[in-house]
Amino acid sequence: MCPRCENATLFEAPARIALKCKSCQLDFTGLERGGRLAGLVTVLIAAALIGLATVIDMKIAPPFWLQVLFWGPVTIASVIAVLRLYKTALLYRQFEVQTQEGPAAE
Repeated sequence: MCPRCENATLFEAPARIALKCKSCQLDFTGLERGGRLAGLVTVLIAAALIGLATVIDMKIAPPFWLQVLFWGPVTIASVIAVLRLYKTALLYRQFEVQTQEGPAAE
């Protein structure tokens, strides 16, 4: 959701923030959009999922084909969900700071 108009125009792709809001024309390019640390966030998600998959494999030992069918979609969904949350929180924080500083700080 756009921090200014609250419309669902923040993302143009599953995990990519748009350049500007389609409703209120707020320019997102001046705000931190989460690109710098997205790789680190993805690595942390991967490490958590690898640990979880290892524990499940040792405790339950499901067949390989079942693990592939399960962990593929879970990994994709987890990465997209966490990146969207991370990028939204970072952009909202940047918008809040920019709004509090006002136009004199620009």
